[in-house]
Amino acid sequence: MKSYGINKKIIINTKEEFHLEEFYNLGYTIIENALSEKELSALRVELDNVYQLQEKEFGKESLKSINEENLARIPLAYSELYAQLAGRKSLISYVEKILGNFFVLHLQNGIINMPNEEHHQSSWHRDLPYQNWTSSEPLACNLYYCLDEFNAQTGATYLLPFSHKFEIAPSVEYMEKHAVQVNAPAGSVIIFNSMLFHKAGYNSSKNIIRRGINHVYVKPIISQQINLPAFLNGKYSDDETLAMLFGYKTTLSNSVNNYRKQRLSNTKKNS
Repeated sequence: MKSYGINKKIIINTKEEFHLEEFYNLGYTIIENALSEKELSALRVELDNVYQLQEKEFGKESLKSINEENLARIPLAYSELYAQLAGRKSLISYVEKILGNFFVLHLQNGIINMPNEEHHQSSWHRDLPYQNWTSSEPLACNLYYCLDEFNAQTGATYLLPFSHKFEIAPSVEYMEKHAVQVNAPAGSVIIFNSMLFHKAGYNSSKNIIRRGINHVYVKPIISQQINLPAFLNGKYSDDETLAMLFGYKTTLSNSVNNYRKQRLSNTKKNS
C-alpha cells in the first residue's frame, strides 16, 4: 500500500493478528471455515434435539410468554459436542489474546431463527445488558458460530461497528444508517466485543432455518448467567480447560475456612 507522512503503523504478520486488529477497532471480526460440514450437520441435529427437550420440559406457551421461544440455553449440559465446542482450542486462543489466561463461560445459547417468524433477539441489545459504560480493555467477548448460512434472506445478525466504544446507545437513525448485516457462510464464527450493539435479522426465507450458537466469555469478575458448576454437578471438573471455562475454579466459598483452604490449595499447586 502506497502512503506518505506516516511514521507509525501496525504491522500484521498473521491472520490471527489481522482478526484481532479488526476486533479491537471495528468491535468484531469474522473467521470462515471454523467448522466442517460434518461438524455442522451433527451440531444442527443436537441443537434441535436440545431445544425440543427444553420445550417439553418447560412448555411451549410458557417459553413464549417469557420470550424464550426458539432459544436453547446451555446445550453443553445436554450434549458432549457443545461442551467441546465451548472449549475449542483453535478459537479459544482468540479469547486468551483478548481476555488473558483466566476467563469463564458466561453463557452458551442456541439461537434458532425460524422462517417468517420474528425472533425475540431481533431487538438491539448488548450481551452485557443494561450497562452504560466502556472499559479500556474488553471484559467480555463473544464467539458466535454460524451453523447455517447468514445472509439477508435468512435474517443474518446486524452489528453496529465501533459501538463497543459508545457509553450509551446512539439514536435509532444512527443505528439504521450505520448497522452492518453480516454475510457469513455456514461454519463461520463471528468474534465480537460483548458491548457491541447487535440484533438478529428477520428470516424471510420460505423454508430455511438459521441456527447460531452464541458463547459469551468473561473475566471472572462477572458472574455466570446460570451456575454451571451446580447445573453440571461435577461433570467436566477433571478437565483442566473445561473446569476453568465452566466456573469450577471460581465458585464462591461459603465460609472463611473454605476460602482459606482454597487459597492454600492454589498456593501448593503453584509452588
